[in-house]
Amino acid sequence: MIRKSLTYDRFRFGQVIDDDVLKDTFRMRYEVYVDEFGFEDEADHPNGLETDAYEEDSIHFACLNETDSVVGTIRLVLHSDKGFPIEHATTLNFPGEKPEPDKTGEISRLTVAKDLRRRKEDGMYGVESYLKKKEGGILPDDGTIPKEMQGRKNPIIVLGLYQVMFHESLRQGLTHWYMITEKKIFYTLRKYGFLFHQIGEPVQYHGERIPYFADIHALLVNLKQTDAGMYDLMLTGLEEAYRPDI
Repeated sequence: MIRKSLTYDRFRFGQVIDDDVLKDTFRMRYEVYVDEFGFEDEADHPNGLETDAYEEDSIHFACLNETDSVVGTIRLVLHSDKGFPIEHATTLNFPGEKPEPDKTGEISRLTVAKDLRRRKEDGMYGVESYLKKKEGGILPDDGTIPKEMQGRKNPIIVLGLYQVMFHESLRQGLTHWYMITEKKIFYTLRKYGFLFHQIGEPVQYHGERIPYFADIHALLVNLKQTDAGMYDLMLTGLEEAYRPDI
C-alpha cells in the first residue's frame, strides 16, 4: 500500500507503491479538483480519476486514515523529456545558476480530503486558521490569536505529506525543489521553517499561483538554526545513510 511510512495521531504517511492506493489518490484529487472546486473539467477525466501527463514521471505519496482510506496526497515530479510543469506555466528567473534538472523535483498536487477541512474558514488545504490575513489566512495581522483558535494542532496532513516527500527527496539525491502554488502554502511552509524563494511573476490559474524554488541543503541549514526541534522532527524516520551532515 504505502512504504517507508510515518505515523502521527491516527494518520499514516508514506510513498504509494500499490496501484489501488494510487487510483484512490487520483480519485480523491478528482473529488477536490473537479467536484468540489471545479478547477478541472469533468470531460477531461471521464473515469473519475484526476490525472495528467506527469503521473508516470512522479513519486506519489499518500496519507491514510485508520481505515486505510486516502485522505491526503502529494506528488514529486522528477525530470523527464517533458520537463517540469512549472516550466510550461511561466518564465523562471533564478537568483543564481539554474539547478541541475536531474537533481530537481517539482512538488505538486497537494490535496487534502474535504472531510478533514470542516471548519468554516478552511479552504482547499485547511491551513487558513494558522495564517495571518495578509498571508491568506484568517488570524489578525498583529499576531494575536483569538481565544477560540488557541490550542489548535498543526496542519498535520500537510506537514506529514511534506515530511515523507522530503525524506524521499534525500534518498533520490535531489538538491532542489520547484513548486507553483498559492501564497498561503508558501507562508504555511515558511511558518514551519521550509523557506522557498519566488522565481517568477504570479500567473492566473484557478486564482493567483506563484512559482517558487528551494535549495534543500540551505533550507535544512536554516531550519536547524531557527527551529532545532522541527529539524529533528523532520528527520525522524529517515535512514542514517541519508541524513544530511549539517
